[in-house]
Amino acid sequence: MTARRRLSGPQRRAQILDVTRRIVVEQGYHAVSIERVAEECGVTRTVIYQQFESLPGLLVTLIDREIEQAFEGFREAAGRPVPAGEDPFTWALAGILEAVDAAPSTWRMFMLPAEGGPPELHQRLARARAVTRSNLQRIIGHPADPELSIRVLHAVADELVRLRITDPGNHPAGRLLAQARRIADATLGTNAAHP
Repeated sequence: MTARRRLSGPQRRAQILDVTRRIVVEQGYHAVSIERVAEECGVTRTVIYQQFESLPGLLVTLIDREIEQAFEGFREAAGRPVPAGEDPFTWALAGILEAVDAAPSTWRMFMLPAEGGPPELHQRLARARAVTRSNLQRIIGHPADPELSIRVLHAVADELVRLRITDPGNHPAGRLLAQARRIADATLGTNAAHP
């Protein structure tokens, strides 16, 4: 029998959240239970309750951790200086695709949310959409029809990210970015010179 390594409180908490994320991504929120998470972590249910108090507490903590990680990637992508000759939308999307590739399970939770998620998930998603649109406004400036341009580009970015998550082999970043550039040019009327 192999001796189990003791984890510190923060390490155990991260392990529990990682296991919960895997279950959610693979099977949905309905597949998560305190018993299952405890069993897969090799701990008692009491340990889970000590860390999170309840199943809803565990799920909300997971959602908050993952959305913060996704937002960190989004903020980095949206804040990068745009090289000369590159359109800001495509440049920001390139950074977002890098963040998606670095943490696909995190992005899958929000771009392809499983049914049965707690109400907090939908509240966080609504807030994330508002923040994304606000950042798009900052990134693209003031096109002829800002509201419609932002909505179109947001929808395009969402779909391209979903394609990258669900079928990366058929949707390499370069292909997605070339399409994003064409759509941004058509939507914004930029026809900027691109490398």
